[in-house]
Formats: sequence, structure tokens, C-alpha cells
Amino acid sequence: MIGHNSPPPLVAHSLNIEDLFSLVSGSVASPVENDDQEQALDALLDDVRKARKAADDQRVIEKRPHDEAAKAVQEAWKPLIDRCDKASDAIKAALTPYRTAKQRAKDDAARIARQEAEEAQRKAQEELRKADDLEERFAAEEALKRASKLEAVANRIDRAPTGLRTYWEAEVTDRRAALKHYITEQPEMFAGLIQELADKDARNPATRRIIPGVQFHEKRKAA
Repeated sequence: MIGHNSPPPLVAHSLNIEDLFSLVSGSVASPVENDDQEQALDALLDDVRKARKAADDQRVIEKRPHDEAAKAVQEAWKPLIDRCDKASDAIKAALTPYRTAKQRAKDDAARIARQEAEEAQRKAQEELRKADDLEERFAAEEALKRASKLEAVANRIDRAPTGLRTYWEAEVTDRRAALKHYITEQPEMFAGLIQELADKDARNPATRRIIPGVQFHEKRKAA
């Protein structure tokens, strides 16, 4: 037993549990064949349970001051962090409509610039095809260069930052179709979920009923 004159708790519990573990290792090496062996193992199981509870209780005792200190630090700082988060959210909410309008204007400007570039390139290509002399060809090639610059302007407008963060969110419009898709794409995830739900029903007499595709088996093991 672990008493007042024992070594530090971790050492004392370690010695006790290691002794029990060695005893268990030797005791379960051969199958149980009589009541005496059963009773001996049952008593040993009781000792292991008591050792586990005692060790876990001591763990909780030693961990409690650290938990309380961590909780105190968390509670002290959380209001400040929360206020910063709320302030950030308020600023983002105020900026979003304006930045969305800027994004829309930028998109429109880029679209117009790209249309102008495409039209200028089309005309320049046409003039280049129709050019009969060197002077006309030179003029058409210069126009084609200017059209390329217009396209570069459109690209720069597209790349200009607007302070908006793009994100995507999903809306499920047809559960049956989505379910069929994901079961095909990720069957292992659904297999785990189905097993979890079936095991939950198996543990509850109220839900342990006939379920399509599921069989419940009564098992027994040492308590």
C-alpha cells in the first residue's frame, strides 16, 4: 500500500502498478481452468482497478493547480481578445460594402479594357492582313502593339488588390443527390459513421430493434 512514508506519489504508484503488471503478466500466461484460478484473477483484477483509480485520483490532484492557473490566465485575457475580435468584425462589416462596390467597379473597368483591347487587336490584325505596302504593314504592327498594351492594362486592373477575401460556401439543394455522390466518393467515412450509429443503437435497449442492413449480436466478456 502507498502510505505517508512512501516515495513521491508518481514513483510510489509506478512501483505498485509495475508490480501488479508483472503479476498479471505471469497470471494470464496460461488459460483459467478452475474456480481457484478464477477467484485469484478476479482478486487481481480488483487490485488493478483500485491501483488505476488511485493513480488517476492522484493525477487529478496534481493537475488541478495547473488547470486552475491556466483557466485563470484564459479568463483574464479572453475579454481583451474578444473585444479585439469584435472590433475587427465591426471594421470588416463597415468596409465590406465599400470594398465590394470598388471590386464591382474594378471588374467593370477590367471588362471594358479587355473588350477595347480585343477590338483593337481585331482591327490591327485585319489591317495587317490587308496591308499592301511596307508603310501600311508598319502602321498595323504598331496598332497591334498598342492593342497588346491595352490588354496588359486590363490584366493590371484585374490584379489590383481590393481588400476583399474570397471564400466559398456550399448550399445543399438536393440531399439525396449529394448523399449518393459523397457515398461514392468517400465510402470509408460513411462506413465509419454507419458503424458508429449502429454501435450506439446496440448499446441502447430502446433502439436495439430491427434495422435494415444491421444485425445485433449479444457478446459477453469479463466484467
